[in-house]
Amino acid sequence: MKNILKFIGIALLTFTFAFADTNTKIIVIDIGHGEKDSGAQFENISEKDVVLSIAKKIQENHKSNYTKIILTRNSDAFISLEDRTKMINKINPDFVISLHANFHQDESKSGTEIYISENNKEIEKSQQLAQNIAQIFGIANNQIKNANFNILKNVNCPSALVELGFLSNQEDRTILTSEEGQLDFASKILKVINKD
Repeated sequence: MKNILKFIGIALLTFTFAFADTNTKIIVIDIGHGEKDSGAQFENISEKDVVLSIAKKIQENHKSNYTKIILTRNSDAFISLEDRTKMINKINPDFVISLHANFHQDESKSGTEIYISENNKEIEKSQQLAQNIAQIFGIANNQIKNANFNILKNVNCPSALVELGFLSNQEDRTILTSEEGQLDFASKILKVINKD
């Protein structure tokens, strides 16, 4: 039943965005992990919950009538990487930003990391998207990394993956889980979305 509801949801979202005004910018926020796939975890804090909360804040605080934001999931649901990619390619957005939270055995590692794939069909636009994210997050362009993550290489639109911070680092974890910190991340992503 869960799978049926999930695919009905995906179909409705795809149908809705198929009829969006041609002047409307469509952005997909891909929310990492979900349900049985918790992603990074520190004690009772899961990456899947943190990034969902931030993504919802992005959508709630979005005010532009000329941009539509679609989330790959609105709840604690598991959607395979293949299904995410298919969904994004059906929507055919202007770009996609995939949200994640990091983890490392070295608890001193901290900060935001940005990834793109050189195998993405829109690599130049992906690089520009990553540079926009880096500028707004205060990260040097030379720190943008290349990785062949499924979402990055298999979607047909510009894409970037953002590891917002490390759940394994106490300072990052406080920011990632606080209302203030999550609103700040949401605000930064909205600045990227609204950047011309």
